[in-house]
Amino acid sequence: MGERARALFLFGQLTYLYTDKSEFSGMKKNCSKKSTKRYVWALVGLLLAALLCRHIFNQFIYFDKKVSPAENTSDNFRVALSLSPFSLPQFEKGYSFKVGDKTASTPEQLQAIYRDLGATEMYARIATKRHVTEEDITDGESDSNANVHTFDQGIGLCRIAAALDMPINPEIMCAYTYMDMEKQQAPRFDEYPEIFALQNGKDWSELSLDEICTVLEAYGAFVGEAILGTGCTVNDWNLGNEANFGFAGISLGLKTAVNPKLEKVPDFMRYLLPTFAPGWLEQNLWKYDACAYAAVKRGILSAYDKLGIDASKVRFSTHIATVVSTPGCCARFFNSMKKNGYVMETAGISYYPSAPAMYRNKEILFKKTVRAINRKCGIPVFIGEFSYPSGEMDGPFAGWNQKVGKYEQNQQGQADIYADVISWGKTHGLAGIRYWAPDFEGWYTMSMFEFADKVGTAKTILKEHKDIAHK
Repeated sequence: MGERARALFLFGQLTYLYTDKSEFSGMKKNCSKKSTKRYVWALVGLLLAALLCRHIFNQFIYFDKKVSPAENTSDNFRVALSLSPFSLPQFEKGYSFKVGDKTASTPEQLQAIYRDLGATEMYARIATKRHVTEEDITDGESDSNANVHTFDQGIGLCRIAAALDMPINPEIMCAYTYMDMEKQQAPRFDEYPEIFALQNGKDWSELSLDEICTVLEAYGAFVGEAILGTGCTVNDWNLGNEANFGFAGISLGLKTAVNPKLEKVPDFMRYLLPTFAPGWLEQNLWKYDACAYAAVKRGILSAYDKLGIDASKVRFSTHIATVVSTPGCCARFFNSMKKNGYVMETAGISYYPSAPAMYRNKEILFKKTVRAINRKCGIPVFIGEFSYPSGEMDGPFAGWNQKVGKYEQNQQGQADIYADVISWGKTHGLAGIRYWAPDFEGWYTMSMFEFADKVGTAKTILKEHKDIAHK
């Protein structure tokens, strides 16, 4: 060892001997604490990552294929093949429909064909707008729904149901002309003087929750009595249309005294809240909507009492979209409704397999949603809207061209996916299915007809419908 090295060694030894051992010990403890913190945070990070992976796996990948005998609905499966809300205006323009050797030139004739092909019920979507007007304009803007969901048209469909002795499922939107997942409207009652008087001169946005419920209960009684007064049978009532984000003006993006926070929620949050903050929706929206639903339900049931009609077996439902929600969030919605006063016997959903959604595999999304609602809510699921294209979609639905599994976008693929959903659903807690707008030319290739010169000719899905319905 050289002199320089020897000197450094001795200096080190002396330093060690004369260093304050307590200070050195403290340094070691500090280092140890830092290491421990890093270790703890690493474990926390790994745990959170594991929980996230588990959540993603359960929500987007895993699917339990077990069949539960308790969920078999084969004996009372609802096949809601019905005149669409758009069919009445088409008939007024001279449309006719051919199915095999039968031709329908009136709404009654077409619904009779549907009945013979296995349909078990009709459908009517009803807005608060009361009468048809000359132009499709609402508040100065073009509105394609302005004159297809009016109260008068709904009553007309109920009369057809009574004449054909078919049950009808009314959808009471409690919106002026329309509402869905992306668009919300408040109701208007200025065409109903006795109901409108209950607002005491206030705008709908100024009403408290109690005031809203008072008006809605009166409206429920009115519309219930009017519908039942046609002589039709209603086994199932649906309140709202794709009502994930609001009902009766208590909605995201609308001004309301019930919760002023709702007005300021931007539209893009509809795609984030169901996945990342369903609790916020439950606390700020769903609990209020449940009260509004319950008020309409009370009104409708009072109509049964007034008319002396037994309501002991009548079912209520609400219909939501699934493309923006996880299965767990869907189940949470229906449980929130029950917890806050609106008890339902059926959960309604939309299922459009070819439409964009947060799941790449829409079949898994659909099946997981049905199973989640069955198991977490204890009620069956009804598909309030379903369709699949038989060819390329265009116009406003140009993005709805995603092929699903083995189902080609042709007439046979359209028929096959419909048949398979029914077959699977009958043993997995599905209460029924409604093929959306089967006779509407503006539904592009989703329709069950091919159109030319105001004549609709049945596609494969309709030609085979009787066998499909009883598969």
